[in-house]
Amino acid sequence: LEAFLEEVIQEKPSALVLSGDLTMNGEKMNHEELADQLRRVRESGIPVLVIPGNHDINNTNAAVYIGEEKDQAPAVTAEEFLQIYYDYGYGQAFSRDETSLSYAYALDEKNWLLMLDSAQYDPVNLVEGRIQESTLEWMKGILEEASQRGIFVLPIAHHNLLSQSRMYTTQCTMENHQEVIRLLEEYGCPLFLSGHLHVQRIHKHKEQPGTPDDAYGIWEIVTDALSIPPCQYGLLQWKEDGSLEYATKAVDVSAWAAGIGSENPDLLNFSDWSRNYISSLVSAQIAGKIRNLGDEVTRSMAELYAEIYMDYYAGRAIDARTVRSRKGYRWWQRNLPDSRMLEQMEAMMTDSNRDNNYFHIAID
Repeated sequence: LEAFLEEVIQEKPSALVLSGDLTMNGEKMNHEELADQLRRVRESGIPVLVIPGNHDINNTNAAVYIGEEKDQAPAVTAEEFLQIYYDYGYGQAFSRDETSLSYAYALDEKNWLLMLDSAQYDPVNLVEGRIQESTLEWMKGILEEASQRGIFVLPIAHHNLLSQSRMYTTQCTMENHQEVIRLLEEYGCPLFLSGHLHVQRIHKHKEQPGTPDDAYGIWEIVTDALSIPPCQYGLLQWKEDGSLEYATKAVDVSAWAAGIGSENPDLLNFSDWSRNYISSLVSAQIAGKIRNLGDEVTRSMAELYAEIYMDYYAGRAIDARTVRSRKGYRWWQRNLPDSRMLEQMEAMMTDSNRDNNYFHIAID
């Protein structure tokens, strides 16, 4: 996090947007610590804009760990979330929804950010997302005003607008996503940003199968989690010709570590260390589910799954033909042809027929 925030300060963007899941399980102390960390970004002149995710408010899983001991920790209410992050969007908004933690922020004279609270936490915290009916009415007012004034609106939420994954098919897309899509299409919104899925994805909504690729439809960019290697974030730029360009960038932890004089070899060679770490972790988890196949076969199968997993989450293209030609894949087919894990690998490969780390769109 420290390396990322330092990089943000050096990049000097128009704004830093955090689209929810700001904490592990909504621990109040973690919210307060994050807000304290974000202060130096704001004080450098960069606005910071946050909205809650499903982990952040009224979370009964809030916990603190001391060694191996786990204890319950105070969570935050919606009111406390607003108080903690008042200086990170809410106090700078030109309009706020009275019934949720949604708000509208003027990035400049021609562009507004519509920060949408899609989390459900009243009376209890839920994984699933939804935009309240009252919030939809508020959104309509913002979109109507923007339309009349010729202002571009970029909606941002935590939960996904579109079904983006064959791997994760439940609890990701907003429950009333079709209603949200209809409202945004009414005003010709071309782009929607979200998180939640933790997988780097770019997808376009098509009203009917077979709709031409150049026909209007809302594009959604889902940015993967900063905490998962390759620890990347998204950069969205308005180009001089009016188009929008999006690309991911991995946090340069090694440069930051060298800059502060760290002697930690893992930090100084963070790219290789983090990839090896997540590969070993996933491989061990998969190997633990494979029985009686011998060390060599088990290792080959587990390492292949881990490789596909890492590329999938990072949004990289996966060459399914090459994967299926490898020994590890043939071991899966021979030994566990009906397993859930092989089904997951196929789903990840099918989803990853192209790279999801770059996007460019012309804005009319």
